[in-house]
Amino acid sequence: MKTKQSVSEQGSVLVTALLTITILTLICATSLYVTSQNANAGMQTASWQQALSGAESAIDAAIRALNDDGQTGAWTNWVQMPQSGTTLPTVEPTPSSTATPAGIPDSSHYNLLPSSKCAFSFPNTEGASNVSAWVTIDQGGMSSAQDTNNKQWYRIRATGQAHVSGPTRVSNNRLDNDLRNTIALRFNRKTGSSTNLGPTRTIEVIMQPLVFTTGWARGVTLKSWVSMSGGLSVVDSYDSGNPFKSTNGLYDVTKRQSHGDIGILNTAGSSDLRSTYVYGTLSYSGVAVKNTKNVKGAISSPFSVAIPQPTPPTAPQWNPPTWTYAGGGSNPPNGGTFNAGEVVGGLPVPTYIKVNGDLTISSSGAPLNIKRHDNNATYQVYIWVTGKLTTSGSGYINQDSNVKVTWYVGGDITVSGGSYQNNSGLAAYNSIVGYGTNNKLTISGGSDFVGTYNTPGYAATISGGGSLNGAIIAKNLTISGGSGLHYDEALGGGGGANTSIGNFAYASWFEDNSAVARGIIY
Repeated sequence: MKTKQSVSEQGSVLVTALLTITILTLICATSLYVTSQNANAGMQTASWQQALSGAESAIDAAIRALNDDGQTGAWTNWVQMPQSGTTLPTVEPTPSSTATPAGIPDSSHYNLLPSSKCAFSFPNTEGASNVSAWVTIDQGGMSSAQDTNNKQWYRIRATGQAHVSGPTRVSNNRLDNDLRNTIALRFNRKTGSSTNLGPTRTIEVIMQPLVFTTGWARGVTLKSWVSMSGGLSVVDSYDSGNPFKSTNGLYDVTKRQSHGDIGILNTAGSSDLRSTYVYGTLSYSGVAVKNTKNVKGAISSPFSVAIPQPTPPTAPQWNPPTWTYAGGGSNPPNGGTFNAGEVVGGLPVPTYIKVNGDLTISSSGAPLNIKRHDNNATYQVYIWVTGKLTTSGSGYINQDSNVKVTWYVGGDITVSGGSYQNNSGLAAYNSIVGYGTNNKLTISGGSDFVGTYNTPGYAATISGGGSLNGAIIAKNLTISGGSGLHYDEALGGGGGANTSIGNFAYASWFEDNSAVARGIIY
């Protein structure tokens, strides 16, 4: 009897062990299945976002090409493609040629940046290990006549694809599949290939042109950062050519306009408006600008423009110039007078004056008078100062109303509003081009300076309660002491040398969720 009882007990232990192993195996299998589904879901959710980031990166590349158009290398890696009507490909086309675009596309072509030239690798990370994107730029059937400034708008379409390993479905759950179909989260919609696994996402943007073929695109264009103090400091605009937007061609706060736009190429985390008022838009790249609650226009990023560095004059007229002044820091000769040209053949002839060294106008000598030849014409004067341009004390520059002056300065620039009397009252008649690098530009005093500064290598300061009426390009800008900058909108049609820089702004942005390649739209 004892032997039989032992055999019976051994059999039940075996059955129990087998059942336990089976249950544990089922638990492990279920856990592995759930874990696998979660891992797939996590990877493909991450890749879904990566596809969007890839499309956005391609959009940025297209905007840079638009803004750098005309610069060397602006369209490197792009291909010009023929276009019929306004139709664009729904899947990435194979380039019909390798012709590099000559510039922004016309109405019968579009520019293509292939995915082979816009690809990113992310090894050993969650989500896709590779992301690529292709992008097109075309006119989209839009006419320049539709723009108030007769400028052409452009359409950019970019498709980003995340290349993932594993199944193309997030899970085998029908509810999950139905949900994805409902919100149009379809993978691989735009490639036309079953070998490129992973999600695709397409963005379309319309770009509004802010580019001017001549003149000044905005009030403030900076390479690095802007710093403004609180209180009365302000950036806004007026129009010297419109009596409803100015008084006698001068800035009038009661006729304030809201086109005092600011563009910053790379803020580097140092830009701070300190809640001062900006009646215009703010565009920047890099770290976000601080304390922008009183910016009345749109705030956008990225901002990408090519800012040319001015160079010393090289035109034949400077060899030799009309006349040369030795410089050296003392007051100018001829009783402090620069005469503006003469008439040859019934036409005024520009005057070229070169100052070899510093030009200083101080209270110890006579003011500098820039006078016209007669009262019957407007004269152009070019003054090249190889050193510093300085007004100090009660010294001042007096510019006749019918004289246009373009200054080229190699050193620091120090002027005050009261020390430069631009009697025309027009910013377009007084252009100061600073071709130096790592230099300083100081505008001080309680009066307004009327003119423009094209000084991309200068650290600029406006202080003392006065303002700059015109426009400025600088490395960085500090506005303090209740000072301001009033952009003259009339400069948009003409300005100083080397000022044709601008950019495009977003007019619209949307994600295209349609499954065009399959003929299905959700």
